[in-house]
Amino acid sequence: MSCALGPRNQMHKMLQNGDLPFRDFVEIALYDPRFGYYSSSRSRIGKAGDFVTSPLLSPVFSFALGRLLAEFMNRGGDVPSSIVDVGCGDGALIRSLQQHCARPRVLFAGVDRSLERVSRRDDILWTTDLSNVPRGEAQLLICNELFDAQPFARLVMRDGELHELWVTERAGRLDWSERTAGPDYLDYFANRGIELQDGQFADVSLAWESLYAELCRFVTRGLIVTFDYGYPERQLFSGRVRQYGTAAAYAGHRVSRDLLANPGEQDLTAHINFTDLQRAGERDGFTTLFFDRQAKFLLALGATEHELFAPVDEQRFDSADDALTFRQQREDARRLVLPDGIGEEIRVLVQGKGVAGEGWGFRRRLY
Repeated sequence: MSCALGPRNQMHKMLQNGDLPFRDFVEIALYDPRFGYYSSSRSRIGKAGDFVTSPLLSPVFSFALGRLLAEFMNRGGDVPSSIVDVGCGDGALIRSLQQHCARPRVLFAGVDRSLERVSRRDDILWTTDLSNVPRGEAQLLICNELFDAQPFARLVMRDGELHELWVTERAGRLDWSERTAGPDYLDYFANRGIELQDGQFADVSLAWESLYAELCRFVTRGLIVTFDYGYPERQLFSGRVRQYGTAAAYAGHRVSRDLLANPGEQDLTAHINFTDLQRAGERDGFTTLFFDRQAKFLLALGATEHELFAPVDEQRFDSADDALTFRQQREDARRLVLPDGIGEEIRVLVQGKGVAGEGWGFRRRLY
């Protein structure tokens, strides 16, 4: 049996015992320890993978975050501090940030559901549970595309009744079915005063708010910095703009709406409700210090002071290949901050607790 058929056959076998809510299908397809998309030691992220993230796109991302880290340390003084990448993946980002900080009494930690992709353990603390990380006296949590990797439900409004999509099997193929949505999802929209239009789809994870609340409980004094695809709830659930929701599948840098194809072999994701995160933080005593596009955040931190943004005619190259490599790296860096790149699509939420709100570099006015 080929590897490509294994996950699909496993899913069909599970469906013999009954249909699955799509949320459970996503959980299995992404995180099943045997064939889940993120459970494999094979790297799925990067130019040779299925999609690219900001830290892997360009070193400019960690360069800018290194500046934030320096600000954080200077404000906190010489106290034991914890710098934690939650959802660390292969650990590249937290390793890079460690290189920006030579101070003692600073703990660097990477947290992820699976640590199979972490190839080098170094002197960084690696764990699958945030509760295993010592807090220190100050904490900086970084979450890069953590929340859009949470399993989510797919819902649709039919004749005034909210339905939840399930996965079934018909004639040997995975297919959709619908059932009346449970009270948790009815409450989700009712409590937010959101009314879906008839025929409108919506993608929701009840874990968005609960996971963020868990992060808030870890921080006694510090920052939570969240990078992700998403919108405030009024934009996210706009029937005029997002009639079919935001769920998508990624494989080979191509996006598809065929969410049931090749379970375990493609990423499944949906844009998040940033309002859930903001409210959870504010209930726990956090203040929202920044919420805007990633490009604005990185520019305010001085991302363009990286050498990749220096004029090309000021560079000296040993060969034509080196010049071509520099130009490609420069183009990748520009994608982080230009209006038509990843920097425009991702939003950044920064919330702080027990720290002064003024004077942060990311709040600097650019114009």
